[in-house]
Amino acid sequence: MFLAFKRPVLEHNLSEEEHSQILQTIEMFEAITQTQPDDYQSLEILKEAYQKVGRQEEFLRVSRRLAEAYFNSGSHTNAMQECEAILVKEPNAPDILAMLGEIETRLQASGQAIVSAASKNGATEEGDGSLIDIGSRAGKVGKLANLHERGDDHLAKFLIVQQLFAEEEVNAALEVVTRLNKDLSGQALGSSLLDALCKDDEARLETVRSALSDRTKFAYVPLEYYDTDRQIAPMLPEYLTVGRLFVPFDLVSRTVMVACCNPFDSTGREALQQSVDYMVAWYLARPLAIVKNRQSIYRLDTRG
Repeated sequence: MFLAFKRPVLEHNLSEEEHSQILQTIEMFEAITQTQPDDYQSLEILKEAYQKVGRQEEFLRVSRRLAEAYFNSGSHTNAMQECEAILVKEPNAPDILAMLGEIETRLQASGQAIVSAASKNGATEEGDGSLIDIGSRAGKVGKLANLHERGDDHLAKFLIVQQLFAEEEVNAALEVVTRLNKDLSGQALGSSLLDALCKDDEARLETVRSALSDRTKFAYVPLEYYDTDRQIAPMLPEYLTVGRLFVPFDLVSRTVMVACCNPFDSTGREALQQSVDYMVAWYLARPLAIVKNRQSIYRLDTRG
C-alpha cells in the first residue's frame, strides 16, 4: 500500500519533459553500470533517478548494487549506510544483513589497526594518492592559482608510459596543442591532445579511452547519443566548459554530470567544482562529441 501511494505523488511533481529526461538518464546509466558495476557515482545517480519517478522496486535493486559497489571499493561506512537504508524497507533481507555483519567486522578490525599504528608511530599519515593522481587534496590551492595548467603534460606521460603512442609522436602533438590552447579567450574552443593524436582513427581512440577508464575509474558516456540538457550549460563558466572542453550534460537533484576528454585536468575540474553549488560527477567522452556539443549550443571560434 505504501508503494502504491508513493509512486503517483512523486510522478505528479515532474513535468512531462522532466519525466522524459529522467527516463533517458535511467537508460544511459543502466548501460554504464552494466559495464562498470562498481562505478558507485553512476549507481548513486541511477538510484536517485528511479526514486524521482517513483519506481521503488528498481530503486531498491540499485541500492543493493550501490551497497556492493561501496563494499568492493572499501568505502565501508557508505556501504553500511546504504545497507541500513535498505533494511528500513526490507528488515529481514538476508543478503543485506550478511553484508552489514561483514562490514561491521571489517570496520572494527580497521579501527583497531589505526589505533595500533597511531600508538606505535605517534601520528597518522595521509596517503600519497600515488595509485590515482586525480582529485587529490595535496597542492590544491597552488594548482587552482594557475588555470593555464590543463593536465596535458600528465596525459602525455600516461600515453607514453602505457605505450599507446610513440614518445616523438606525443611530444609533437603536445607542442601543437599547447600552442593552440595558450591564452584562450572569449568563446574559443580548447584543443584536445587525444583528438590531435587519434584524429579519425576510431579503433585507436577506443583503445586510449578504455585505458583511461581503467586508470582513472571515470565511466564513459557516449555523449553523441545523449540528449544533453541545454539549460545546464549557462550555469557554468564558459572559460571552463568551452575552453577546457567540459560538457555538463545532465542534472539529477544536487548532482551535475560533466563529461571531459582529459581526466588529468585536475585544475579545471577543481575550478569547476568550486564554481557551482552542486556535486559534480565526472565522465569520459570522445573529444569530437564534446566539440560538436559545444558548437551546437554556442557560436564558437576554433583554433588551428
